[in-house]
Amino acid sequence: MRRLLALSLLLALAACASSNEPKVAREETTVSTLRARVSAIDQKTRVVTLVDAATGGRTTFRADEAVKNLPQVKVGDEVVGKVVESLAIEVRKATDAEKAAPATVDEFEATAEPGEKPAGLYVRQITAVYTIESIDKAKGGGTLRDANGESRFVKARDPAVLDRVKVGDTVVVTLTQGISLQVVTP
Repeated sequence: MRRLLALSLLLALAACASSNEPKVAREETTVSTLRARVSAIDQKTRVVTLVDAATGGRTTFRADEAVKNLPQVKVGDEVVGKVVESLAIEVRKATDAEKAAPATVDEFEATAEPGEKPAGLYVRQITAVYTIESIDKAKGGGTLRDANGESRFVKARDPAVLDRVKVGDTVVVTLTQGISLQVVTP
């Protein structure tokens, strides 16, 4: 439960990261769920076979040492999880923190307590600040320059956006990815 609360909090913080009112803002979020049954497990070799609940497909892998509570996993248990990915693009003034660190990666992870069934949460947020270097309405995009001075042409998904931005505007891109997994007894 604490893991789910932490993920919700991090995603909410990501959505509220800016107090500047953006000229242009776009956010897309995808959520995928997974559910698989443990069909075989070898505790000595740490080899686990899962059967996907939706497709029946089989996956076999070796659980690394990061899976601390593998002895609690039994044949018939289920692995359930969610993968969340959110991309936010905002044309707005960069905050003082973003100006000081125009490219950042923040990570958070949590795992189950010893003796519990394995569970984990991992969240990564990548933020990058760009400057609009040029706008080419004929090509439907513009050139963005990153903090290292490297430039690249980016096609706008909605060319009408080009009428609302100007050369010199700041574009803040935030990618937030999260995965939560837990083993449960059905």
